[in-house]
Amino acid sequence: EIVIIFLFAIIFSAFGTLVGFGGGIFMLPFLIIFFRVPIDIAVGSVILALLPGSLISTYFNTRLKKIDYLAGVLLEIPTIVGTVAGSLLTSIIPLFFLEIFFSLFVSFVGIYTYQKGGKGNIQASRNNIFFKLNKIGPRIVKRYESGAYRISFIVAVSFGLVAGMIAGLFGVGGGFLKTPIMVNIFNIPPSIATATALFMIIFTSITGSTSHYFLGHIDFTYSIPIVAGFIVGAFVGNHLNIKISERFLAKLIGIGLVFAGFCVLLNTIIAG
Repeated sequence: EIVIIFLFAIIFSAFGTLVGFGGGIFMLPFLIIFFRVPIDIAVGSVILALLPGSLISTYFNTRLKKIDYLAGVLLEIPTIVGTVAGSLLTSIIPLFFLEIFFSLFVSFVGIYTYQKGGKGNIQASRNNIFFKLNKIGPRIVKRYESGAYRISFIVAVSFGLVAGMIAGLFGVGGGFLKTPIMVNIFNIPPSIATATALFMIIFTSITGSTSHYFLGHIDFTYSIPIVAGFIVGAFVGNHLNIKISERFLAKLIGIGLVFAGFCVLLNTIIAG
């Protein structure tokens, strides 16, 4: 079992590193379905494994100057606030059908991202509603080799809160939501978006693994092979990331979102 968990952790981490999700959303249903790991233990063990993987990715991406630190901070702070609010709402809102709708919505966004990336049209049209929204209030403009993108502080805070509330409501983690937000809302190039999302996972994994440790949700029988696999996968993913184009990376993000939507649906059915 340990060897199988280790090998699949490498696969999920490598793919998660490529698309900026970290791999946790893919690892959870695998542990729960095939190894009958209790959900709380699976979550605790996986969130611990995200820390070394995200640190390794951040090291590589810092050297490549791919991380937009300001965008990361603008999204991460409201995400944390939204996560707390979403967690409090779980006792009020019936979630089963909402989770099913959310999983389908994530898959739809994945298909849209795949098609958008497949056409090679990553930059927003000036008629795009998000292009216009990002002109509202204080904003920053970032330039890169082949273009520029704009981030409105108000829009960043708003979508950060939404991502956090979804993470808190459904208990799925908000990492896989941040990459599509940056690509589709702010038109950040996929390579910068994935690097920034992996940077943000550092803070999520530190706070999450600390709380789960004190709650007794980390079982080292599972966490050690997962951590080892995520470390190897992070190196593999970062090595592959250098060799792929922005267009192909956008298509991979779309595939990852469809897969993530499927994983959310599985978690919903299992929990139900």
